[in-house]
Amino acid sequence: MRDTFAIYALRRKRARLAGEIVSGQQAVARKREALATLDAVIRMFEPHSNPELIAPVRPHSRRYLFFRRGEQTRICLAALREAGKPVTVRWVAEYAIAAKGLETDARVREQIVGSVRQTLERIGARGLARKIVEWPDTWWELVG
Repeated sequence: MRDTFAIYALRRKRARLAGEIVSGQQAVARKREALATLDAVIRMFEPHSNPELIAPVRPHSRRYLFFRRGEQTRICLAALREAGKPVTVRWVAEYAIAAKGLETDARVREQIVGSVRQTLERIGARGLARKIVEWPDTWWELVG
């Protein structure tokens, strides 16, 4: 009887994951249909061409939406240096927003917090910073 909550949570998690898979499969099916349509149009204009030989291009990451390449890492390291003590991810994100002079709404602010969280994880993996506390907020400090 004591595992009922755990089982309920696991079943909900599985249901959500299965729903995401179904949704993803539907999205892939739609993209395949659009690709087949494009191939047909290409063949209309160039009957002897083979559109399947066209190399796929990876989609651009949204990672560089607000910051140039490497800029967010530099800003995060500067924030940790300037703080000189453990700080939260949100504090580092606010520092980054202020450093860039961005005017953001709540949704964009949350995107930047998520992006800063990922950047701090990468910095941590390189051994330049470390997590101090993980719950309820993640706190980071500069190593060394």
